[in-house]
Amino acid sequence: MSRYEYDGNGARLAIGWDAPLATFYLTVWIDALQDGSDEDPPQLWLGASYAEVTHPSALVTIARRHVPTIPADLAQTLMVDQLKAPARPLAAGATTLERLLNTLTGQPPVNPTAH
Repeated sequence: MSRYEYDGNGARLAIGWDAPLATFYLTVWIDALQDGSDEDPPQLWLGASYAEVTHPSALVTIARRHVPTIPADLAQTLMVDQLKAPARPLAAGATTLERLLNTLTGQPPVNPTAH
């Protein structure tokens, strides 16, 4: 798993690659909407489900809207992270368990093979 943190322009964010979830992720905290505690939830969280984001370019574009000073080569860095720590396949039965949990919690189903 990789994680890069940036701040500026009234926002903080974390972006990276999560091999166990086989997804790139982005979390954004808007400073004006936080109460200052370490427990503040992010205002944006993408890449929290298995294989939700399979290429980092859209996340880098969104991140740059919040913190414009993000390095120009961040998407390439994230792709290298993915090569160094390849995605892990879902365990047998994980899709069935995820469907059950989604049904119980009212969450929409996630298709782990969709790109």
